[in-house]
Amino acid sequence: MSLFDQLCEFSRNHCIGICGCLVPFNLILSFLTLVYVGREMSPQLVRKNAIAVYSGVTLMVLHVSTWFLIGVVMIPTFVLPVFGATCVAIHLWATKSPVTMRRFLLWLLQPVLNQKQRATI
Repeated sequence: MSLFDQLCEFSRNHCIGICGCLVPFNLILSFLTLVYVGREMSPQLVRKNAIAVYSGVTLMVLHVSTWFLIGVVMIPTFVLPVFGATCVAIHLWATKSPVTMRRFLLWLLQPVLNQKQRATI
């Protein structure tokens, strides 16, 4: 059995653990990127986040590819690459045009920011 076969087998045997780590990792870093852009924080910080997410998405796509190699076609094998592409798109937008992303985020939050009443418990 080759090293490639062993890596693929490892990936499939530990699917829950791999996805259980990579999905929250990408989700949290993508959210942090939105916060960093919204608060006009350092572009270097956004780039560092982007590099981490690109690495996580690459691992996730390689993991899903091991399932495609053996012919397993299920909803997660399509959802995870779309999720990864969304994370990459967010980071590309954040690194290439943070000003337009910030304007979009402010537009999304405008109804919340304009509320005059406070919530009471």
